[in-house]
Amino acid sequence: MAAVSENPWFRPPRYYYSWFRFDPGELAFLSALRRLTATWLLPETHSEVGRNEDEAALVAVAHVSDPEKGTHLATYGVHMVGPTVRGDLICGHHAMYYLPEEPTDLAMEATGNSQVLAAAAATWFETVLQKPIVRHDWEHDGHLYAERYQFADTGRGLVSMYNTNLAPRKVTDSLLTFDYGATHSWVDVDRLSQFADPTRTVHLWGRPLT
Repeated sequence: MAAVSENPWFRPPRYYYSWFRFDPGELAFLSALRRLTATWLLPETHSEVGRNEDEAALVAVAHVSDPEKGTHLATYGVHMVGPTVRGDLICGHHAMYYLPEEPTDLAMEATGNSQVLAAAAATWFETVLQKPIVRHDWEHDGHLYAERYQFADTGRGLVSMYNTNLAPRKVTDSLLTFDYGATHSWVDVDRLSQFADPTRTVHLWGRPLT
């Protein structure tokens, strides 16, 4: 008989009873969330469960990275506090997984018992983890000088890179934005496609756009 693979989603940390002191309601939420995600057919990505630095909330997060280059692109997460769960793109790393002060267009909030909260969180995670992400690459004289990762359905930027040493000078000059407060300039990569077409666009994650 073939071995049954363990559900990889939102595994509790080792010794989580003592380390994070989850209460019965939080343990019920985590158990229900794991049960609901066990049948997912999504590509596996790193996920984790813990507490925030201030220990106010149970936090469950899932990370998305470029499968080709390993670049971290986004962290989706939920905070469960009492009868409420809220989800959004997450700010910070490791012990500081904070929800943004201003909710994004991905934000979710639900209230109810542990089973209701787990169902809302599972549905939300399954939706956002299917958001399409693409990478635009720009090359000049055979060298990669810029990258921009974005949600393909909305165009919202996630991560970008620009190498002024390899980029065409004319394009760089068009993108420079002067910062009077800091007395220096920076390249606004979000505007790059206005001045140069990408050399290629690679679909990296999520459902393909029709």
